[in-house]
Amino acid sequence: MDTDVSVSEVMSRRLITADVGEMADKLGGRMASGKVGCVIIIRDTHPVGIVTERDLVVKVVSQDRQPSSMKAEDLMSRPLITIGPEKSVELASREMIRHRIRRLPVVQNRKLIGLVTDSDLLGISSELSEILRDLIRQNNPEGEFAEEEKGSEPETFRQGICEVCQSFQESLVNIDGTYVCARCRDELPFYQ
Repeated sequence: MDTDVSVSEVMSRRLITADVGEMADKLGGRMASGKVGCVIIIRDTHPVGIVTERDLVVKVVSQDRQPSSMKAEDLMSRPLITIGPEKSVELASREMIRHRIRRLPVVQNRKLIGLVTDSDLLGISSELSEILRDLIRQNNPEGEFAEEEKGSEPETFRQGICEVCQSFQESLVNIDGTYVCARCRDELPFYQ
């Protein structure tokens, strides 16, 4: 698949939205029941912000605030950075990197029609592997990668695109700066 793929081809149409006046405890409940990591916040039928799991942790839990007393409007990240459905996945990737975000709402005529995430982009093309690798490294704070032991090599990542076979894998290992899957790792002459 090439980088001319449009956002509309990879976006999720399964969206969870909430009004700006909805309380944080309800937002968390929506995320949990929907098994999603964000809620798009709406005002007068138009998307105006996003509340992520991280927003709940940083702005509510870590500050020991009462979730039932905080509105979505006080938690949401804004301005909402969006992309059109006709735009390329390459542009979506670059926008995510530029704005340091992992979720990009898809809007057409001011109407929310989908959501594209860094995980959606990971699985679509080996041609985007370098851009996506940068995006994942940039947006995953220390601790989100599963390492064998802190500070030990090789470093193991949960998922990504193998730089040898160019296929999407659930687990990659960093060997001398190259991210490889278990099969390719075993075939590398310098690793045996």
